[in-house]
Amino acid sequence: MSSLNEGVDEAHSPSLTGRESFVGLQSKKDENKTVETEEQTRPLNKGVTSTSIGAVKPLKHHDTQITMMSVNRMTKASSFKLAPSQLSELHDPKSLTAFNNVFDNDESNLYTYLQTDRTNGLTIQDEDIESLERTQVYGLNRIPERKGKSFLRLVWEAFNDKTMILLTVAAVISFALGLYETLGQPPEYDPEGNEIVKVEWVEGVAIMIAVVVVVLVGAINDYQKELQFAKLNKKKDDRDVVVIRNGDEHLISIHDLLVGDVISLQTGDVVPADAVLISGSCECDESALTGESDTIKKVALKPALEKYKQIFEKDPTIDIGSHGVGEKVPDPLLISGSKLLSGIGNAVITSVGENSVNGRIMMALKTESESTPLQERLSNLADNISIYGCMAALVLFIILFIRFLTYLPNGKKYHDLPPAQKGSKFMNIFITAVTVIVVAVPEGLPLAVTLALAFATTRMTKDGNLVRVLRACETMGSATAICSDKTGTLTENRMTVVKGFAGNLGFDDTTHAENKEIKSAVVLRSNCDASLLTDILSNISLNSTAFENKESQHKDKDVDENPYHKSRKSLFPWSRNNRTSQLIADAMKENDEQFLGSKTETALLAFAQKSLGMKDVHKLRTKPSDLGIDKVVQVIPFESSRKWGAIAVQLADNKGYRFYAKGAAEILLKVCSNQRNSDNSIVPMNQDLYDESFKKIQDMASHALRTISLVHRDFKEWPPKEFADSTDPSIASPDLVMGHELDHKNLSSEGMTLDAMVGLQDPLREGVKESVEQCQRAGVTVRMVTGDNILTARAISRNCNILSEEGYNDPECAMEGPTFRKLPYKKMLRVIPKLRVLARSSPEDKRILVETLKKMGEVVAVTGDGTNDAPALKLADVGFSMGISGTEVAREASDIILMTDDFTAIVNAIKWGRCVSVSIKKFIQFQLTVNITAVILTFVSAVASAEETSVLTAVQLLWVNLIMDTLAALALATDKPDEFILDRKPKGRDAPLIAVSTWKMILGQAALQLTVTFVLHFRGKEIFFPNKRTITAHEQEQLNAMTFNTFVWLQFFKLIVTRKLDEADGISKFKDRLTANNLNFFQHLFRNYYFICIALLIGGFQILIMFVGGAAFSIARQTPAMWATAIICGLISLPVGLFIRACPDEWALAIFPRRLVRAILYVFGLEFIFKRNKNKKQHDEDEEASLLVEYANDSSLVESTAFQRAKSDMISHKVHPPTSEPSKYNPITAINRWRSSSGDENESEEEHSFIASVTMVPTLVGGAVGGFSHITGPNENKKQ
Repeated sequence: MSSLNEGVDEAHSPSLTGRESFVGLQSKKDENKTVETEEQTRPLNKGVTSTSIGAVKPLKHHDTQITMMSVNRMTKASSFKLAPSQLSELHDPKSLTAFNNVFDNDESNLYTYLQTDRTNGLTIQDEDIESLERTQVYGLNRIPERKGKSFLRLVWEAFNDKTMILLTVAAVISFALGLYETLGQPPEYDPEGNEIVKVEWVEGVAIMIAVVVVVLVGAINDYQKELQFAKLNKKKDDRDVVVIRNGDEHLISIHDLLVGDVISLQTGDVVPADAVLISGSCECDESALTGESDTIKKVALKPALEKYKQIFEKDPTIDIGSHGVGEKVPDPLLISGSKLLSGIGNAVITSVGENSVNGRIMMALKTESESTPLQERLSNLADNISIYGCMAALVLFIILFIRFLTYLPNGKKYHDLPPAQKGSKFMNIFITAVTVIVVAVPEGLPLAVTLALAFATTRMTKDGNLVRVLRACETMGSATAICSDKTGTLTENRMTVVKGFAGNLGFDDTTHAENKEIKSAVVLRSNCDASLLTDILSNISLNSTAFENKESQHKDKDVDENPYHKSRKSLFPWSRNNRTSQLIADAMKENDEQFLGSKTETALLAFAQKSLGMKDVHKLRTKPSDLGIDKVVQVIPFESSRKWGAIAVQLADNKGYRFYAKGAAEILLKVCSNQRNSDNSIVPMNQDLYDESFKKIQDMASHALRTISLVHRDFKEWPPKEFADSTDPSIASPDLVMGHELDHKNLSSEGMTLDAMVGLQDPLREGVKESVEQCQRAGVTVRMVTGDNILTARAISRNCNILSEEGYNDPECAMEGPTFRKLPYKKMLRVIPKLRVLARSSPEDKRILVETLKKMGEVVAVTGDGTNDAPALKLADVGFSMGISGTEVAREASDIILMTDDFTAIVNAIKWGRCVSVSIKKFIQFQLTVNITAVILTFVSAVASAEETSVLTAVQLLWVNLIMDTLAALALATDKPDEFILDRKPKGRDAPLIAVSTWKMILGQAALQLTVTFVLHFRGKEIFFPNKRTITAHEQEQLNAMTFNTFVWLQFFKLIVTRKLDEADGISKFKDRLTANNLNFFQHLFRNYYFICIALLIGGFQILIMFVGGAAFSIARQTPAMWATAIICGLISLPVGLFIRACPDEWALAIFPRRLVRAILYVFGLEFIFKRNKNKKQHDEDEEASLLVEYANDSSLVESTAFQRAKSDMISHKVHPPTSEPSKYNPITAINRWRSSSGDENESEEEHSFIASVTMVPTLVGGAVGGFSHITGPNENKKQ
């Protein structure tokens, strides 16, 4: 029976490992064959029993579309035999039977029909890949974008608001009645005999125009938002893949993949299109596409077909995925979107874009983006406030309508009016009530967070953060802990080999080399035995996934000569001006680096080329006989959980097999039983030699060098029987072949042979030290989680200020992963607050750390680059993946991609996250002030008016609504974070939307505005016309217009006050709050051009309205005194704002006790404003209480004092709320709740039973202070 690993074993030519080495594992290039141009289609077996991907089958209309498109393409004179639909059916369902029907069970036919080459891939010379016949037939690997909402659609949606419809209907009726009064009624004359110009129709027209303006502005904002997020989604979906074209490997965008392309895949990649594995083996996760939770083992096509042929002869109905009948059919088919969990190999693309499985699923599943938690909270806040706005409008309408009815009977003032005027009076009442709803509904709240997120994510992208999940942006503002990788994040990820040992010969190229007798690496070749150098070179060059950067070899040539550059430029013209692409290109330095891939492996390849005489790695991999090697027989990719990677090769001339491994120095040293000296002699690795080697590792690690060991072991056969994998005997088990840790004091078993150790230098990134200090100042704890040696980790963490000088030698500040993992849970809780460095950590260690931090109430951000980091990235509140060094699986699991792998970008993310939160709170403060003032002013003035009209007309209120909703949102949600934003401690994810300082400003400014407007409205006659008992209608219009003007200028200057939130949180003394940072409302004013433009727009339009608004805005020309009054009253907002800001929050709590405020809000159903996430809070309290009980009962951790026993006694008396379990009750929290004058934020009627806890206070206090307890401790007497 043929081996399932034969895709590696049966190489026709000497072959090697890695991306490029698998080219060598393929068969020789097929001879060119003439492809018939006539159309040929083979009937596919529709009766296969394979598991179908359910999400794809229902798309009958889409399948039809593809089929018709395919037919249209194929009817032309095409050299391709197969339609896209035929290739698509190979994967849906996965079927070797279908493959057999199409390709006659012959692998070579696959390459022939697709006109590609197994080894060299496609041969493409065209400048524009879109013009290729292959592209015309099979398409590009792009999913058609869901057509966004047109501007007219957004206009229609904005107009569909119920209040807007009501207002429009009322405006139309008002307009009709106004026209009737103007044209259908006889003219009226004033006492002087002049005809009165009738303009009753103007108000209806003005309202309609105002509605149009509001709708258009809202639609424009929504349109801009959609454009912003569409750009982000384009960037988010693009990534690079290694493709073999014209015999060379290239990094190209997945969108440029074509059917027939040969791609190179490795652990952590996401399959970019439907493909067939042609060499290597791997395990895939297809759960997101098929729902199958088990990992799927993939084998190369040739051994899969041979095995299928054997099984098919026994049972013709069996296929991939069949169960219970005969043997399992091997699976060589890779589904687009599946993830490589392990392994490596090459595959040929069969379907791209919308023809692939993932493409069709994505076409069907494209949905609207979900709301973020903050958007949902603000929407709920807006909905609840809207209810009371509607109630106020309803009450106002009822009052005015009743009064209107009382004016209708005989003898009343409305009795003699014509019906049209009576109708007009009623419509005025209706319009006033509806306008109150428009003003009361804070629809700007969700808009503000959307604008803030759109602005922040766009700026974050420019700073190197690509936001994949919007909620992550706002969550980062609450982050309290960062668990960061070292390599590439804190360091530059530009490694170079600077020190090491080849056998017993040392070399040192570092600047700190003190021993002048130590050789430089450049003379290493002349001082080592040729056999040793060959093995070191074989291990470095073959046991590697890095490959040569062909573009760097031609960097002096114009890049336009490269067809791939040309094709990408033609396909993505926007990328030339794309700062994001430039960031990544600058970070990767693609055209300057000699090798591409893992930075550790590229450093080793550069070392081999410079110091060991390696000429051409591509030639060595395709012709390893120069190294005395026949072929590669097994590849064991590097995994972070093992800390090593390896290959097994068959030596030339039947000399047996050699196993090469490289990885973490001290881990491989533990399994070495021998050391190879520079003269090629082998000496046993006794305890003295082991200690000497370990000391060398420690010395390199203490100088912040990453240490790597190169080892080998010889075998007579492969795989050795005792090391064969239990699931696949044709390969060796990685854990078994590496062996266990040896006892070097008494060597009794054979292990590896140590060939060399090297130290790699990776300098710190510029600005990392300052960024870590910024995080610490902001109350965010930075922890380094790395796979490096603990000495290396300590040295680097000390250099970047993560580890303090005092904690450098503290074992609880820097710990190794295995030690951390074995800690008892309770001790782990005690250690974690001090922990700063976790070295030699596995992804599981990182996951445990993140999980425990979250249980402790921290908001955790995590960086990760490997496939195994995905669980920790998913578990974290915010997961950062590496845009350059990260795997696709890690990126898929993350919320934000660090496009430059730079830690400073995380600090920027914290700034922008906090900025979003601050912007929203600013807008809430501004909007609620306007809401309260406008609704109360409109309500009171309308009720007090004899004409049932408000001092603010409908058109004026619509202008105010435009200011407070849309324009203010643009002005306040687009501020950049300043340098002080990191001086505050994080508020936590469950902080209330409206803090005490915000309420203080809202109520203070609302009180000021209502006082000013009421005085002007009700006492304006006495102020401006003191000598008149009655005033004319024109003079009354002047006073009303002045009140409106004053109201708008109050909002104008309140907008400036709102630019800065309270910067003195926690400062309780009045004089200490008098700082420029807290009181300077104009700080950084000219940095936000949006704010300046919008402020000028509001001020300019208000002046224009007051001068030319006329009848449309019910404006009468203002006197200079009225203008001065409006401006001066508006300016009062600034000093009042300064005074309110200087007042400590404690003063506000003394005037308005929180319990009283909460009681009032509870009566009106607004208690949700203070409410946090109760389930989360209760969970945290229960967790805390549980830990207190554990500590109280664990004498190994906490001394059994009288205080602890008193607390335990209190717990045992079961003083707890009805909703809590006795065993999880926290007595300290209970007493604090009872004592607190402010009350608990989740207080309910049931919790009033907490007063019962008073009876237990003597137990607690007596036990703590006097040692009182009704149970005497084991080492105490009652005198104690």
